[in-house]
Amino acid sequence: MNFFIAMQNELYEQQLSKQTLSCPQNDAFGNIPHYYARMIDLSKGDKVFHYTNGSIVAIGTVVKPTISSLNGADNTYYFHAEIRYETIRAPLHIRSYWEDIQQLLPAEYSPYQKNGHDNGGFLYPCDENLASLLITKIALLNPTGPVLQEIFETEAKIQSKMRLGHQAYKDKLLQLWDKECAICKINIPELLRASHAKPWRDSNHQERTDPYNGLLLCAHHDALFDKGFLSFDEHGEILLSNELLASNPYIYAIDPNTKIQLFEENAKYLLWHQSYVFKKN
Repeated sequence: MNFFIAMQNELYEQQLSKQTLSCPQNDAFGNIPHYYARMIDLSKGDKVFHYTNGSIVAIGTVVKPTISSLNGADNTYYFHAEIRYETIRAPLHIRSYWEDIQQLLPAEYSPYQKNGHDNGGFLYPCDENLASLLITKIALLNPTGPVLQEIFETEAKIQSKMRLGHQAYKDKLLQLWDKECAICKINIPELLRASHAKPWRDSNHQERTDPYNGLLLCAHHDALFDKGFLSFDEHGEILLSNELLASNPYIYAIDPNTKIQLFEENAKYLLWHQSYVFKKN
């Protein structure tokens, strides 16, 4: 089960009445935008957060995957997917919860701008962490009603999927890094974290469990890596933010001359981390 956010806006009421999700295959210039082409990724059982006029107003379940059809009225090919809509009695206004939501948005393919306004487009990916947050907020706004059972069942599936994915990823990293922190060599498995260089929210399904997408780190080095206070270049030499250097890296058991032995496959993921996560000096 995967999650998506559909930016339907003025199309919402019409598509709700038809229990469908529909958009052109190409834009007005004949290009193939990612937010239209993503309709192909919809599978039976996937969940869709339906957004219009600033709020998520329904949670949909894909009943039948996307098909292609020609609209004779404008001679344009459209994508159509059959959706079962569960409307929300108290909609979730995105900008009212912006402080929490913005922290979980991907660096690319985000449905929202940094100021909370909509991005243009139609269908966007929604990772499990963001989906869980949205579900939680919706549940708090709707403590009773027919959508509540849908919310509980969806949240249970999200947590199960995330637990399995994170454990499989950590098991691979434990083997790859000889069960020790890449920086300080702590080797107690319970104290080690499977870090992602390209964050979960930005990764596709293969990248999320690719053992080369990150490092095995102890808890506090994982936190520094995750928040962008440190990174590594393609040679394995440590990169430290000005903020970390100013606070004395030795306090955090970090030698500024640290160099770790990387795998060739780490390079593309660490380049992402340097570009989008690391706090550049």
